[in-house]
Amino acid sequence: MLKIGNIRLDTPVIQAAMSGYSDRAMRVLARKFGCELTFSGVILDSSASYKPLFEKSNYILKDDEHPIGAQLLGSEPEKMARAAENLCQIGYDLIDLNFACPAPKVVKKARGGALLAEPQKTIEIFKCVRDAVKCPVIMKLRKGVDGSEESIQKFGQICTQAVEYGIDSLIVHGRSVEQRFKGAADWNIIKQLKQKFPKTTIIGSGDLFEPVDIVNKLRSSGADGVAIARGAVGKPWIFRQIKDVLEGKQQIFHPDIREQGRIILEHFEMLKELYDIKKCIWYFRKFLVQYSKSHPQIRKVRKELIAAQNEGQLRQTIKKWYNLDG
Repeated sequence: MLKIGNIRLDTPVIQAAMSGYSDRAMRVLARKFGCELTFSGVILDSSASYKPLFEKSNYILKDDEHPIGAQLLGSEPEKMARAAENLCQIGYDLIDLNFACPAPKVVKKARGGALLAEPQKTIEIFKCVRDAVKCPVIMKLRKGVDGSEESIQKFGQICTQAVEYGIDSLIVHGRSVEQRFKGAADWNIIKQLKQKFPKTTIIGSGDLFEPVDIVNKLRSSGADGVAIARGAVGKPWIFRQIKDVLEGKQQIFHPDIREQGRIILEHFEMLKELYDIKKCIWYFRKFLVQYSKSHPQIRKVRKELIAAQNEGQLRQTIKKWYNLDG
């Protein structure tokens, strides 16, 4: 069981917030395959302070989405608190503070991972948000801005003070902001963190792509759970696979070609409820690239899927390569 404040999950696996990916369509598919807690895409504090934003289809929560977390990105304590309060009012069950994003455009504005260099401000944001809402509040962190001793010390300071002030969970990605996604994620830092704070819910992140390896990382680190991000893009069934491994099943679930095709079409249909058709086509391509990796003829399938210019072409290509013509 995974415990995050008043939220209890039977399986220690969650879907991480991903900017430009974790919309309702991706979240619904994750739940279909057993993920009990999903997150919104990254939401700017300034956007969440503007209530009319929540009238847009992609921000309207439905009854089948709970529990669901909202990940907030910003740098002003009062604005972050106001945004968190608004998100809770429209139905989000948990607030996730993003102090991890390594994107240059985010770091340049002193948001996301840049705040790891400012422990005092990071904790001030957390305390303001915690005091503004009644739901659980967690943090997403990287292990530092860079690999320097000063950076490591500041990361430790943030974790220690967050625990002292009652953080409900720490999600830690085992790379520095400077690394972005280069090199291997350091799961030893996650292990050390759990040993230092045994009563705090520690969730590991980074390089989580294959079910057996994910479970090995979970068990060897002693983490309470794992947050799946890139590993779930174009592979929503990974949540069921992880559960199979955790339960010791000899046969790990893997959808055959026809079922993969049906999942892809289901994903596309849900996107049509969120975006206009033109946006659906180009937006879906980044998912199609990942879906194609589970097909025996990756290159041919990928080439034809991303070449589709309209809904008719896309549907025909999916039916052709995933044996759905019959």
